[in-house]
Amino acid sequence: MARNDVPTLSDEATDWLMRVRDNPEDEAVRAGFEAWVLTSPQHRAEWERTCRAWQAMTVLSRDPKSRTVQPARVATPRRRLRAGIAGVAGGALTLCLAFLFAPGVMIALKADHRTSTGISREVVLNDGSKVLLAPDSALSLQFSDRKRGVTLLKGEAYFDVTRDVNRPFVVSADGLDVEVLGTSFDVRIGDEDSEVALVKGAVAAITPDDKRLLSPGEILSYDRRSGRITQNSVDLADIGAWREGRLFVIDQTVASVAEQIQRYHSAWISIPDKVLAQRRVTGIYDLSSPDEALGALVDPYGGKVRKVSDVVRIISRY
Repeated sequence: MARNDVPTLSDEATDWLMRVRDNPEDEAVRAGFEAWVLTSPQHRAEWERTCRAWQAMTVLSRDPKSRTVQPARVATPRRRLRAGIAGVAGGALTLCLAFLFAPGVMIALKADHRTSTGISREVVLNDGSKVLLAPDSALSLQFSDRKRGVTLLKGEAYFDVTRDVNRPFVVSADGLDVEVLGTSFDVRIGDEDSEVALVKGAVAAITPDDKRLLSPGEILSYDRRSGRITQNSVDLADIGAWREGRLFVIDQTVASVAEQIQRYHSAWISIPDKVLAQRRVTGIYDLSSPDEALGALVDPYGGKVRKVSDVVRIISRY
């Protein structure tokens, strides 16, 4: 006999709608919702049906013709719950769209390959090229007879591209395009910038207003907010050092480096101190010990890493 208390997909979708409404800024709720809605096409379809149903409730509640006079009743807990649900229906469509098209969900829907926190993975493409995808990263593929296209949607990846003079290999990284024929290089996307570092061969780094050629041992960063481009020479061993558990950065903000360490840390990292977050650093950090890496990152500026819980780290100077 089937149990009556087993929740259906519809029940789960409604429950998630209430949870994300009550906790719109809660990262754990957002992550849980993203995991649920991406479980299967049926989950996403049920979420969309729930959104449409709640939007229909809004239309009915605003249409005078749909209202009828009802006898006075005692408000039972169930009726109060239903009344509360109806009361938030007006913002349901906005809420549904906001969470359905949240960055994490959209990236997961677009990605052909992605990784989770602390886990890297090698992907062999159909042309023989290899991509080592860093933790918490994602990419999509756009291959055709004329062009081999890859979009880095999130995080970082190391590319070892098979040469093909008839089909250039292009990596798009949020405002920065990297064009190659056959070579090895590293590409990273951050909240503030996009970056490419060349190990061997030659690449063209293209931004909306500039195009530059890189030689082995050069790293180029593009600040998407200001349009500023910086180009430096580095030791070849430091390019893609994350593959060996080291993070090497040149003149990056504390916020940007913390974002990269976040890919290796199971806890949520927050830097409420905006001044500290924008301090700039150059250094090498041990990714095998994320908390120690965070401490080394902010200690020169008087920053401290506070373990609020197993899943939260707060960095401040006070």
